[in-house]
Amino acid sequence: MDGNGVSRMATKGLLVHLGCDVTTVGLSEECLRIFSHEHKVVFTDVGISGMDGYEVVSVLQDRFSAHHQRPLITALTTNTDWVTKDNCLWVSMDGVVLKPVLLEKMRSILLVLLQNGTLRKTRY
Repeated sequence: MDGNGVSRMATKGLLVHLGCDVTTVGLSEECLRIFSHEHKVVFTDVGISGMDGYEVVSVLQDRFSAHHQRPLITALTTNTDWVTKDNCLWVSMDGVVLKPVLLEKMRSILLVLLQNGTLRKTRY
């Protein structure tokens, strides 16, 4: 989920190139409407207009009561401050990744996420 169309398409391009099936949305309401158990990993910006990324994650936490049942949720943001990172981890996101992301970095991120279920001990 990313409100910036260019950023959203760039991220989609990387993920498609890596063989992922990708669904993109620009609004938090769209994300909440289509989000399901079929999604393994979700990348979200935190600075979305309307309901921000933190609020979306809180709603998704309620929807998927058991942590192991929900997809992995990772912030993909340009915000480099510690407050953003702390807020992401406080709402139980599985990691925080700083934009821009190039192909090899995205490959590594996906590998770590899918193997470990978190990026919390890895710096991206």
